[in-house]
Amino acid sequence: MFSVCALLYGDYLNLAKDLLSSFRYTAHIQDIRIGLNEVSKETKEYVEGWATKQMRSCPVYLYEEEQGKNLGKYPLMRQMFKDRQLAAKTMWFDDDSFLDATYTDWWDKALAMSQQHTQIGSLHKMLQQGRQHEVIVKQPWFTGKPFNDRSLYLFATGGWWIADTTFLAKWDYPFADLYHNGGDSILGELIRQQGGSVGEFHKGVQCCCDSCLKNYIKLNAVVRINVGGRSGRRGIGKTSEQVLWKDGNATPSLEHQVFNLKITRYEKRGVE
Repeated sequence: MFSVCALLYGDYLNLAKDLLSSFRYTAHIQDIRIGLNEVSKETKEYVEGWATKQMRSCPVYLYEEEQGKNLGKYPLMRQMFKDRQLAAKTMWFDDDSFLDATYTDWWDKALAMSQQHTQIGSLHKMLQQGRQHEVIVKQPWFTGKPFNDRSLYLFATGGWWIADTTFLAKWDYPFADLYHNGGDSILGELIRQQGGSVGEFHKGVQCCCDSCLKNYIKLNAVVRINVGGRSGRRGIGKTSEQVLWKDGNATPSLEHQVFNLKITRYEKRGVE
């Protein structure tokens, strides 16, 4: 079973509709958790109406700062994961990702492949940034596999992925240090250090980032991720990108974790 988690931001109603309307098939879904970061009135009303209908099939939980502020990606993700027990597999969507088909066999294949790896998704490689390597070798999960200033991350891009819930919980992922950027690549290194594996979900995912579009052949019945590419970035990811540990600071401020959270629960017994 999956806990399906998604994060919506801002005044992008069409993105919210594309994403949430693709969650029609629920046989493999334990619950759906939606984070709301400074969403517009129209988007919030749509989400609430959608949740009221969706709760007939499976529980839906909405998470937001009580004044509707933008908390960044990872502080809200952290609370979404910690609120209640997740299913055995955690599936994550950014709001620029969606399923373009809801065929049963896509969910079957996703579940089967996720049982073979610690994490699956669309795999990318990227050079470590700045002084990240200095901090990574100090982490409790670092096991001594070489990592230096010329090392490459192998990781599932953060727009969509499935990961083993027990593994995420063991290493308290997403870490409290994480704010908005860098969480996907560092998770890839964590998995490597711990002897896990990251698998490419062949023919089940299509990435629309700039590098992937160079050899783009449209596939059907897939999850599309990073729609709009880097030019489609919005909010904090575009205006004030802060990559974790790039400055070599192993003890960054955790003020981004201080906020009042509002949770609305849509379950068969009602809304609370």
